[in-house]
Amino acid sequence: MKILVPSLGESVTEATVAKWLKNTGDLVSKDEVLVELETDKATLEVYAQSNGILSEIYIKAGQDVEIGAELAEFLEKENTELEEVTKSIKPQLQNENDIKEEIITEAKNDNNLENNNVETIQISSADIKRSGAGNKITKNDIEEFINGENLSPSQRRKDRSNKFESLVESNVENKEVFNSKKSTRVAMTRLQRTMAERLKSAQNNAAMLTTFNEVDMSNVINIRKINKENFEKKYGVKLGFMSFFCKAVALALKDIKIINSEIDANDIIYHDHIDIGIALGAPQGLLVPVVRSIDKKSFFEIEKEIFNFGLEAKEGKITSDQMTGATFTITNGGVYGSMMSTPILNPPQTGILGLHQIKDRPVAENGDIKIKPMMYIALTYDHRAVSGKEAVSFLVKVKEFIEQPDRMLIGL
Repeated sequence: MKILVPSLGESVTEATVAKWLKNTGDLVSKDEVLVELETDKATLEVYAQSNGILSEIYIKAGQDVEIGAELAEFLEKENTELEEVTKSIKPQLQNENDIKEEIITEAKNDNNLENNNVETIQISSADIKRSGAGNKITKNDIEEFINGENLSPSQRRKDRSNKFESLVESNVENKEVFNSKKSTRVAMTRLQRTMAERLKSAQNNAAMLTTFNEVDMSNVINIRKINKENFEKKYGVKLGFMSFFCKAVALALKDIKIINSEIDANDIIYHDHIDIGIALGAPQGLLVPVVRSIDKKSFFEIEKEIFNFGLEAKEGKITSDQMTGATFTITNGGVYGSMMSTPILNPPQTGILGLHQIKDRPVAENGDIKIKPMMYIALTYDHRAVSGKEAVSFLVKVKEFIEQPDRMLIGL
């Protein structure tokens, strides 16, 4: 049977083969992951639908594929038959030059064949281009590979590295001055490419402006300190600061609706629902999963959902559907130590709130100087839709809700 690229989610038509977890000839059990596909929104796993053997891989890691494309050939067999299948497939794999490792003997002819030095090298057949019928490796393919004309990208990088090291050794021996700095070129992942395109699009198309304020975190910190132990014991999740800001933002968006909107050509679309994207750092890059109808959720529900997003992000399990449809975004650079930043819009949204590190600072209060835990907050907004007055008013409302959290609890 053919292993095909599955449906990739709403509006996603193409993916990149990120990594094969099984190799040609491997025995595979049902529900084992065969390959990881990376879209511009998430990493997806393709599973084996039954027991069997991965007999042939058509698409290598790093190549782009569309929905329905053939990734590999899979032979379905039950566990009791796997041994017999392995015996029957080995000759086939060998005939097609698909064995895991091949030994190629290269004759190096120097001085018109006077000195014949034979070197044995071990390579993978996956590095050789196949030009023969049925995707087979021909004699010419092997000769071209040996001559360096058919090197895979990995082999070319290794070849360049070897030449570089030889050059370094040569110059050291000759006591020449040599700069040994090395640079490595790595292709951007699909997620990184898409994020770069979206951010550049935001810069090119939106009239972005950022306004700042500072927030006294004293009351929120005290509430959290008093209740965090009982909160975690009851709900199994820690009480963080993000749920307070999510609630404050939701209430502010209800008052200043233009910031919960988007521009579509010559129209402004106002959203009645409040779905907030929470920016998370993950091994594969920046992810922004969405907490939906956040204004209708409790502190516990918000914290639990964000906590689960964090776990899924680390495991690469965030789906494209989970990152679609946000009407506003919150990003917290403070967890990395950021004191101040100008967050960039996540199109087509008209606003994004940036949170930063909490620092004890001297603050004037009723003629006295007091040390208080303060945080700078920043709102970047699309000035094509949002006026400066509306942006500043929104940020002031968020500040007031955080400094007087009891207002959020009683709905004032």
